[in-house]
Formats: sequence, C-alpha cells, structure tokens
Amino acid sequence: MDKNQSETVDRYVSFMNIDCYQHATDVIDAIIEVTANEKYSNRFWEVFKEKIPQSYYEKKSDEKVLYHVCASVFYIEELFELSNHEAGLALMKNCEYQCC
Repeated sequence: MDKNQSETVDRYVSFMNIDCYQHATDVIDAIIEVTANEKYSNRFWEVFKEKIPQSYYEKKSDEKVLYHVCASVFYIEELFELSNHEAGLALMKNCEYQCC
C-alpha cells in the first residue's frame, strides 16, 4: 500500500446511529425473561440482576448498562443457547457485534 492510499483509508469505526444502550437493555430484558424460569436461574444470574445499573430501570441512557452486558457476553450467550431463546441469542449477537 503506498502512502497516498493509506491516507485515504479510514479505519475509524463510528458508533453513530447505533443505539448501544437500547441493544443492551433488550438483552437484559431477555435475561430477566429467561431467568424467571427457575430452571435457568442460579446464583450467577441472581447476582447479575442485582448488579444491573439503576439507569436500566429508570430508562436513562447510560454506558454502564452496556458495560454490564459486554462483561458477560459468553455467559449470556450460553444462557440463551441452553434455554433455546433464539430471540435473546440474536439480540446478544447484535449487541456484541455492534457495541461490545
């Protein structure tokens, strides 16, 4: 790649027009739905729910909600896979690929 070409390549990825907060809240909604069934709930999920930022409940956009989801991507995907919650799995993959 020559010098002129490298100057025209924009490798910056923008989060403009991606609502990462909404993606994360959709994932948390699905987690709460799945873990309402005792079969899929355990101590990990109870602690996870206890640590959901207050801004989620207040419906205030806050990066802490996204951080909470992104910190547990693999556990969340496993939960949705074990519970056969296809919608939740799709939401998590969307959030992960676009925002985490």
